[in-house]
Amino acid sequence: MIKAESRLFTLRACALGLSSLSLICAACGASAPTPELMSARNEYAKARSSEVEQLNPKGLHEAYAALQAAERAHADSAGSEAERSSAYIAARKAELAVAQASEALARKEQTRAEDTYKSGLENTSRQKAAQSAEYAEQLSQTEQALQQRNQALAERDKKLGDARRDAERAKQELQKSESLREEAGRLVINLSGVLFESGATTLSEPAQTRLDTVARALLAYPDRQIIVVGHTDAKGNDDENLRLSQKRADAVRDYLVQHGVPEGNVRSLGKGKGEPIASNDTAEGRASNRRVEIIVEPARSEPVGTAKPLGSAAPTGAASQSVISSKAREIPAAK
Repeated sequence: MIKAESRLFTLRACALGLSSLSLICAACGASAPTPELMSARNEYAKARSSEVEQLNPKGLHEAYAALQAAERAHADSAGSEAERSSAYIAARKAELAVAQASEALARKEQTRAEDTYKSGLENTSRQKAAQSAEYAEQLSQTEQALQQRNQALAERDKKLGDARRDAERAKQELQKSESLREEAGRLVINLSGVLFESGATTLSEPAQTRLDTVARALLAYPDRQIIVVGHTDAKGNDDENLRLSQKRADAVRDYLVQHGVPEGNVRSLGKGKGEPIASNDTAEGRASNRRVEIIVEPARSEPVGTAKPLGSAAPTGAASQSVISSKAREIPAAK
């Protein structure tokens, strides 16, 4: 409101001032203004041409009023001390109006800068808070995942420990039953009982019970290659004996795998009657020859199936090689 009134007043005053100045100049015979009045007019003109009217309308109005007083003093007594004094005051008021406008503009810019800075700080603070919340969530998820992993590792270690203890107990059971012995640094397990019914390839219940213990003992060698080798006596057709020994070796292999022995570590091989360990001329010898051998190779990088047959010399530096041979006595008529 003040701004609008000031502009209206300024326009009217300028119109009135110009009319008055024309009349005064005409009445005075075009008396020359003093340098002070000329300076006052110039300062007021500069003030009007700047942003003073918008930023300091009150100061501009006061400068205009002072200039009008100087113009009247000039009209009344050109070149007088009153003109000079009034003109000096008018020039200073115009300069003051400009200075006050500049100060107001500076305050306005400072306020705008402070608002922008404050807004930037608030935005940065919000962003950092959001990032902190995100990092906290990620940290929580990482800690939770680490806790779950540690728990899984602990459970795995417990299972491994239980498996090792169980395998050790199985070996002790074999030792107590006098089924386990050492031969030239090798472990040999002899199992009594019927592995298969006559001419059949299905494991008997006693054989399964014994193989349970063997399977638990084999868990102590998770990184070893294992060969299950089937043998028969010399009775019957050679081709039939070879087929029967292979199927029986397959049956033992499958049973061991089903009871925890790593499948990728085990293969089966049938040899028929080719490697007897006793005479085939007696029923007892033939029963000894009808057997399944389980050979455990040392841990080394070689294809499955390169294990040396039972009875071969151990490689140099491989004193830890373990060979578990399960031999079951079948009924005399069985192949």
